[in-house]
Amino acid sequence: MKNGTFLKRSFSVIFLLIILSLQTNAQKNSFLVLGDLHYDLLADHDMNWLGSKPDDLRQVTKEYTVYSERNWSDFMKILQQKVLTVKPATRAVIQLGDLSEGLAGSNEKAEQMASNVIKAVERANMVVPWILVKGNHDITGPGAVEAFQKFYVPMIRKQTNNPEIKTASYSYTTGDVQITCLDPWDKNTDMVTFLDKELSASRAKIKFVAMHEPVIPVTERCWHVLRQNAEQRCKLLEVIARHKAIVLSAHLHRYSVVSRNTPFGPIVQVMVNSVVKDRDYIKPERVITEYGPSLAENVPDWQQETLEARKKILDEEAKYVTFYKQTDLPGYGIIKTDGKKGTIELEYYAAFGKEPFDRINLSDLLYDRKNKIFK
Repeated sequence: MKNGTFLKRSFSVIFLLIILSLQTNAQKNSFLVLGDLHYDLLADHDMNWLGSKPDDLRQVTKEYTVYSERNWSDFMKILQQKVLTVKPATRAVIQLGDLSEGLAGSNEKAEQMASNVIKAVERANMVVPWILVKGNHDITGPGAVEAFQKFYVPMIRKQTNNPEIKTASYSYTTGDVQITCLDPWDKNTDMVTFLDKELSASRAKIKFVAMHEPVIPVTERCWHVLRQNAEQRCKLLEVIARHKAIVLSAHLHRYSVVSRNTPFGPIVQVMVNSVVKDRDYIKPERVITEYGPSLAENVPDWQQETLEARKKILDEEAKYVTFYKQTDLPGYGIIKTDGKKGTIELEYYAAFGKEPFDRINLSDLLYDRKNKIFK
């Protein structure tokens, strides 16, 4: 009897340890984060229409179709392998908009382009869902808005296993992590109200806000969402800061991490660029860590007529920025979360590089701790 009791107790302890181990592991997650991809095939364009737009024609024929043909398949293989091997386990691929080049030029070509983009995503065979954000290129050109609704939104439903999704503003939850995607071009949805409702209703320990345009300007162009509406932008910053959500953005083809103070706490924003022009570009010529008006002068030939206005924007933002890093390296991010410890760590891989170019402890920035970098 004593041996039987001992064995029962031993099995109970082992079972309890297994359950606790599973719960602990369930609180650890990884996410692969992609910025702009601009997947593009020459056959998906009405060349007569595109010919009337010289700069777009140049980008399509000399850049994005070339990069897609040269690097897309190999890049997807690297990402697929990373998804399968990174620890803790990868839960999703977060793609932050401009999955396609857009500018198809006709309704027929727009549908063809959207269909081919979906096929390219499916061929990547990531084994985890793609969480897709709408980008400006995804809805640019005749028929693009309609094609997004017809092709992309059903793909979002399929990837998230959520048939209730009707637009590109939606939330996806896995474990103790919630990702809320925002569509600033949806005029039927108040973006700030939607975000506040989604974050307030969430019980997730760790929250991300995914959108194409950044919330905080981080390059010489000063492009950021709601820049024309200061009141709404203040409300957006408040919602993000109150819920301690980390912003994931793209759009400007740079890698950047910034922390900005608000009256409601700091906002941490990560920007990712995944347009790989050169697979061997893994060490940047320059990393910028000084935030302020000097940023506007980094590309002196760009819109000189707006230089002083942009310097003024950056000067005002600089009052609140406590951490800043920016470079032009393309690649992808791996974000690792631990709900039990409350840690969020970023690894950024440049192009086809095998080792991380950068590692940053995002939770230290979010909670304004002193040790911002982890080795």
